[in-house]
Amino acid sequence: MTSEKAAAVQAGATQDPASEEAGADAEETMSEGTDTPCEVRSTQYTGSFSSMFLSEGDTVAVISPSSLPSRKQVDAVVNGLKEWGYIPVEGKHVCEETRTLEDCKEDLLWALEDPSVKAVFCVRGGYASSEVMDDMALDSISSAGKLIIGYSDITVYHSAWTMAGIPSVHASMSAAFMDLPAPCRDAEQKMLRGELPAYTCPSTPLCRTGETEGILIGGNLSTFTSVIGTEYDSTKTDQPYILFLEDESENLQHIHRYLTILKHHGVLDRAAGIVFGEWADIPTDLADYDGNSRGGTFTSVSDMISRQFLDGLDIPVAFGFPAGHADTNYPLLMGEKAHLKVSEDSFTLDWEE
Repeated sequence: MTSEKAAAVQAGATQDPASEEAGADAEETMSEGTDTPCEVRSTQYTGSFSSMFLSEGDTVAVISPSSLPSRKQVDAVVNGLKEWGYIPVEGKHVCEETRTLEDCKEDLLWALEDPSVKAVFCVRGGYASSEVMDDMALDSISSAGKLIIGYSDITVYHSAWTMAGIPSVHASMSAAFMDLPAPCRDAEQKMLRGELPAYTCPSTPLCRTGETEGILIGGNLSTFTSVIGTEYDSTKTDQPYILFLEDESENLQHIHRYLTILKHHGVLDRAAGIVFGEWADIPTDLADYDGNSRGGTFTSVSDMISRQFLDGLDIPVAFGFPAGHADTNYPLLMGEKAHLKVSEDSFTLDWEE
């Protein structure tokens, strides 16, 4: 193992073994934060949004206000929600191959306005959530008062829900009922019923110690960056916030560019704390990232972030929380006050009052 690879492993980066077997012509990738051990302890939520969480027999809208899902994905969600004790109802256009943006908006508005629907479960992410939100009023979200569940491109909706004053659930979608590890699936099932997790994970050498509170905002980095400056930009909140970020298949240049945009908008400076999740399937050729002008080639995404974006920030920072686009994806309650404590040995993230 070279010194560069050793440093990458220390920072939490893991080589994708499949990429090593794909041959010299295939792009090699690595992932960080995907294998972080996570201890989960649940506590019942008793805050002001208690009535939004689900009970057995509640009706859940099944829609895809982003990219078109397959019938297999929709069926997985429908059958999975039934197993969890809910009554799933599909949106009119959820799996319609000829659907338009207007159809996606129609499904979302139906899910929000139908009084029989208790929550909104998204089948998949992808692309187009921002276009759907462009014609949505935040009042329609706040007046409905319903949880939306999803991640990736659904980050747009998490931001909008936060600005509407409503919490949302950053969690797996169809994968929750297909190939999600049991501990993650159990945590998601419990969260929907108001049993919120208290997570404890080991710290990495790049973590920055401290303790803070704030509403949790963020999600997929590239998608979250696209909402900056919009009406539904959750960084405009007047409350202290903890920023959560993850991404997949983005090279180091792109990740640097997105974080630079957040930095220039003061998003990092205003954060009370930062939690970095999984960086999944990141190209490993970090030498392509013009290291000479930025202090040398980086050994990992976390190394780049630490050296380029954290200087001068006197806040707790956690690296390697197991949520994002890898196999492991623990759920997060967005838009509600969370507590982050980072020590040299471990960090905790919870929503305990």
